[in-house]
Amino acid sequence: MNKTRILVADAWPYVNGKLHIGHLAGHVLPADIFARFNRFIGNEVLFVSGSDCYGTPITVEADKRGTTPQAIVDEYHPAIVELYQTYGISYDLYTKTATLNHTKVVQDMFVALCEHGYISIGSSQQYYDGSQKRFLPDRYVEGVCVHCGFVGARSDQCDNCGRVLSPGELKNPVSKLTNKPVELRETEHYFLDLPKLSPMLEAFVEKREKNWRPWVREETRGWLKRGLEPRAITRDLEWGIPIPVERLPQELRIEGVDRKRIYVWFDAVIGYLSASIEWGEKNDAWKPFWYPNDDIPTKHYYFMGKDNLVFHTLFWPAQLYGYDEHIHLPDEYPINQYLNLGGHKFSKSRGVIVDSRDIAQQYGVDPVRFYITSILPEQADANFTWEDFHRFYNDIMIGTFGNFLNRVLTLAQDMTWTQKPVIDTSIQQGITELITARQHLSACEFKAYVARLLAAAAIGNKYIDTQKPWKLDRKSVEYQSVIGNALCLVVGIAIAVVPLIPETATKLQQMLGVSIAQWEEDLTSQIAGIVTQAHVEGVAPLFKKLELQ
Repeated sequence: MNKTRILVADAWPYVNGKLHIGHLAGHVLPADIFARFNRFIGNEVLFVSGSDCYGTPITVEADKRGTTPQAIVDEYHPAIVELYQTYGISYDLYTKTATLNHTKVVQDMFVALCEHGYISIGSSQQYYDGSQKRFLPDRYVEGVCVHCGFVGARSDQCDNCGRVLSPGELKNPVSKLTNKPVELRETEHYFLDLPKLSPMLEAFVEKREKNWRPWVREETRGWLKRGLEPRAITRDLEWGIPIPVERLPQELRIEGVDRKRIYVWFDAVIGYLSASIEWGEKNDAWKPFWYPNDDIPTKHYYFMGKDNLVFHTLFWPAQLYGYDEHIHLPDEYPINQYLNLGGHKFSKSRGVIVDSRDIAQQYGVDPVRFYITSILPEQADANFTWEDFHRFYNDIMIGTFGNFLNRVLTLAQDMTWTQKPVIDTSIQQGITELITARQHLSACEFKAYVARLLAAAAIGNKYIDTQKPWKLDRKSVEYQSVIGNALCLVVGIAIAVVPLIPETATKLQQMLGVSIAQWEEDLTSQIAGIVTQAHVEGVAPLFKKLELQ
């Protein structure tokens, strides 16, 4: 196999509360599965993310609790790190935007964009709370969305229809601090000149969109068709990255610049670059991922929920290109839509959540990883219900998948095979499902990957039911052949589940008495070789059945 160099860039969560399973489904689990898979097939992977410390949700939470934004960051960032460790999320680096390194990279990009003529000064309308005598960040203002009529839409984006909103596109806006009406006032800011960058973005989308999900293509194209406008990249804030005014020419220094900060939409995406630099700064190991200068193909994959789409498919490549025309631009966007809870959108701020830590403690990490991946909202919104989770756990994960593995391992216990089994046609069909599962993983089609795993297990169960090995003499050649064939499919599944359920994959390898370092392209030959090394022992159920009340 020819190695590929891959950056797996996972969206940065706000550190303003606990993470719910909508975050896992939206981007975290798909990104981790993809990173694990690419390492497992021999690619060079850099997997980065971090906590978004400067979004206004943090200051909203701090105001609500009468504390400082820094205190909120200090509370929730370690909790997120611990949660991701619980779920086995295999980041090469998980950092945060509140670092000196990130500040430097953001300010460097801001200055470079100014020098290259992509930053301008202009006035914009921003909501102003007269009772508090202050401009308000976007998330401090709520009202009625002009597009869908949703009550409680934020002034920058509607959680209901997902539309990005501009100042004035909110009916009956009120301050979340005082619940009093707010007004729009002019204030001077820096703007990213997206119209100037539009020809480059058209070419960028044209070149890359063929592999994007259809709905991602359509939404991105819709933004381009409507026409991009200059977008403010600063706000009147106290919490955020300062503008490096001393590095700007006199004509680009605006009044009151000391009271303004870099806007979070501009700052957070730069985290993918700053995290890469933080990870590999000592020996410049980050540079081949962003400035490839060899024959190794390099690709960037960005994982996020759909509310972040335009910031990544258009605004981020514009920032990168404006910063340095030679830097590697994004390639693929495995963006997911929303996972809902019983028909309602997950929302930390509104308390509509299933806590990620609680569900892992109650049911185990791998069952949660398995189920969520099976219902990922890749093409449309999906729905989590406890009834469906319990059904999947008992009927599919245990009844089909775990049942096949446990049956075969029990029947194969203490047996060895000195010669490679002659693989039966039906077992080869199961292996073919696993080969197809690998193709789905390469294409970031995670639901289809899980479906192929379950199909392989179903084929295995049918094979065992048809062959009825319990009726055969354990010492007979026929028994050896049947169990050897079934064990081939178990080994194949043990390989294919490594990216999905790593703890279970480790247990499977221990029961098989083998260590599997890589998923080889010729899976059938790899399986046959592993079976001759296997010695099954210590068999125990992989999952514990739920006793529903």
